[in-house]
Amino acid sequence: MKYLPYERITYKTNLSEQEVLTRLSGFVEPKKSGLGRNPIKDYEGSINKNRFDISRVIKNRNSFLPQINGAIQENNYGTEIEVTMKLDVLVFIFLIFWCSIAIGIFITIGLTEKIMSLEFFMPLLMLLFVYALAMVGFKIESKKSKEYLRKNFEAEIIRES
Repeated sequence: MKYLPYERITYKTNLSEQEVLTRLSGFVEPKKSGLGRNPIKDYEGSINKNRFDISRVIKNRNSFLPQINGAIQENNYGTEIEVTMKLDVLVFIFLIFWCSIAIGIFITIGLTEKIMSLEFFMPLLMLLFVYALAMVGFKIESKKSKEYLRKNFEAEIIRES
């Protein structure tokens, strides 16, 4: 999904499922919150059996930081890691709310204004701005995580959508 803040990636590696889990544990720490947090590892989240829910640890604030969910499955040809990167649920809900308001304003102005003016295009500019902000924030971070996971799992990307 090239034009949405959502990605599905499948990695293929020659490492065993256990080795992938060991490497994952090497760079993921339990999620901490608060002001006094001092992260040691590059990612935080949880690992349960052959599934994981993680996000990259960053120094600044990015509301559009991808939430990474994955499943590890060993087969005859190696190990496949199915990864989904998406926005946080609360951020997604806020974006829907924001876009609904902008569309409502656009429709209201369209029905009440007889002459097209700058006011007519303001809601469209609001939509364009929030879309660009979300996409840039998400895609920059997803690209970093995609490459980080590929290197750490000694894997190749076999599917991407």
